Amino acid sequence: MTRQNISIGTTANDGTGDTLRSAGTKINQNFVDIYTHFGGDSNTLSTRISFDSDMLVFEGRSLNSFETRLMAIDPTADRNVYIPNASGQLIMDSATQTLSNKTLTSPVLTTPQINDTSADHQYVFAVSELAADRTVTLPLLTGADTFVFQAHSQTLTNKTLTSPAITTPKITTAINDANGAEIIETPATASAVNHIKVTNAATGNHPNVAAVGDDANIDLTLTSKGTGAVRVATKLAYTSETMTTNTAVSLLVPFTIFNKGTALAATLADGTVTGESKRFVNIGAGAATVTPTSFGQGTSFKITQHGAIEAIWAGSNWYLLGFDSSDTQYITVT
Repeated sequence: MTRQNISIGTTANDGTGDTLRSAGTKINQNFVDIYTHFGGDSNTLSTRISFDSDMLVFEGRSLNSFETRLMAIDPTADRNVYIPNASGQLIMDSATQTLSNKTLTSPVLTTPQINDTSADHQYVFAVSELAADRTVTLPLLTGADTFVFQAHSQTLTNKTLTSPAITTPKITTAINDANGAEIIETPATASAVNHIKVTNAATGNHPNVAAVGDDANIDLTLTSKGTGAVRVATKLAYTSETMTTNTAVSLLVPFTIFNKGTALAATLADGTVTGESKRFVNIGAGAATVTPTSFGQGTSFKITQHGAIEAIWAGSNWYLLGFDSSDTQYITVT
């Protein structure tokens, strides 16, 4: 209802204003309007809503010593606050509340949490201290997918790794080239304890492929397929030892060079693998006599200066390859 104004006339006591009854009626009707707005009926003011000096005070459903006060922070300019056309609760900055159907534009989140299916545990997201703003760009997915985590066991598909640092990777079948063709197969061996070690080298040295593992003595096998051969594409060099004193020939190197000015006596232990060979050459002035532990062609063989011979282990004895008993210029057997 519009406020009813009491007419007081043009001048004092000129008899043109409202009568006392009419003025009292207007006063009563104005108070009825106020009581109706603040009390719910025309006779009783609300005991649950009141005004303080700078805020609106709500008593709540129960009359007690606790009230809710609504006030505005001192504005620095005109502000408009809009209450949406919907039922619901006001959202407070520190209250625990559940939001539904909200769209957040450029939100700043600190350690956000996402409930699991049963809402009894959460995924808690945390960040490291940044030196500057960082942008995390999600890929343009063509279907549902899963995040990849550093310690979680997952299978990656269609990934290209650029300059990765990989520690003890497990390769289940093969290493492929850029076209997907196999370069190296890696079949698994049950209870394997021996393997290949590939070592690079600095300037002036050569890379190395070695058999290593738990066993003390490990062969390294190169196998061709069918009637194919193991091919050496460049020149072949044997690791060598040079003997200048009477001692045992090493079985760990394939080539022994004798170089002594006087007679030299050497011993040759039994081989350990059928088919292993030893090559000998004498560049010294003194003859070198080699006495194998087991020799199928005699007791020992002598190599004079400039003589060369190869011995092969046949499983129980050493034998000289290409030895001609009629030619004793460089090699003699006793």
